[in-house]
Amino acid sequence: MPSSPTPFIPQRRQALALLATLAATSIGLARAATLADRPINLVVPFAAGGGTDTVARLIGQKLQAALGGTVVIDNRPGANGLIAARAVAQAPADGHTLMFGSNSTHVIAALASKQAVVPGKTMQEAFTIVSVMANAPLVLAVRADSPAKDLPGFLQRAKANKLSYGSFGAGSSAHVMGEVLAESTGIELLHVPYKGSSPAITDLMGGQVDAVFLTVAAVEAMVTAGSVRPLAVTGLRRVRSLPAVPTFEELGVRDMGNAGWFAVFAPAATPAPVVTTLATALQAIAADIEVQARMVALGLEPVVSTPAQALETWRRSLAAAAPIVKKANIVF
Repeated sequence: MPSSPTPFIPQRRQALALLATLAATSIGLARAATLADRPINLVVPFAAGGGTDTVARLIGQKLQAALGGTVVIDNRPGANGLIAARAVAQAPADGHTLMFGSNSTHVIAALASKQAVVPGKTMQEAFTIVSVMANAPLVLAVRADSPAKDLPGFLQRAKANKLSYGSFGAGSSAHVMGEVLAESTGIELLHVPYKGSSPAITDLMGGQVDAVFLTVAAVEAMVTAGSVRPLAVTGLRRVRSLPAVPTFEELGVRDMGNAGWFAVFAPAATPAPVVTTLATALQAIAADIEVQARMVALGLEPVVSTPAQALETWRRSLAAAAPIVKKANIVF
């Protein structure tokens, strides 16, 4: 009897799978090579003129030069980044729609929001993190004419009368740190959320809120002009652009050592070659001396990270923030 033929179905399946992988890789490489053929929309989840917007425009300008194409800043404020996140997560995964997010939009919102950015998907399932660009400490600041000359003075006033503070959104990192500050010091604070840093600063200067909890980038110009007084910064080290301003930890306030961060995100299905192209450009931008100097002036700590390192930062932040969000019962 003739011997039975050697089964070929598994090999055929493997070959088809390999061909599919090669085809996807080829498409990804082609897309990566043509990122300059159409504008890249860098979606910013807060209003124009705020701290996040300022940094995004700096990165966008440099990314445009690096890729040889056009980068358009697209401000979509609201719902603590959920509006912007949905627009990006549901956009074609071709590298032409990116989000300039942060731990507020991709950590706090991921933990506290009742609404999924994409139905049936977690934030990590909806996005690929491309690169962390900078660590972003927060600063508690008051008007220059405020009776609170320093943090102890602010806390003393708050114990006598409930004070208000503005942030760049309900459920933002600033909101969370304000809750931590109140709990750690035994004071009551009224949180007033805004759709970005600029309107919060406007109301601070107009006397509608007693203080703001924002990124250093958002208040740096006002501090330099002498119209805003910074009281303390989050993080474990003083900010290089505000060397005279102590950290909350220095002043004995517990659990205020966490600093936020800014990162670039792409839709989850973005091909690996496209992500690599973007990440390589962003790493070079973060390492650029001019960019670093500008970031330091804005109160940021420049970070050069690969996608893998950025993903680890994201995972650690989610793990650290989860118990704080739960304890403060932050839900929106």
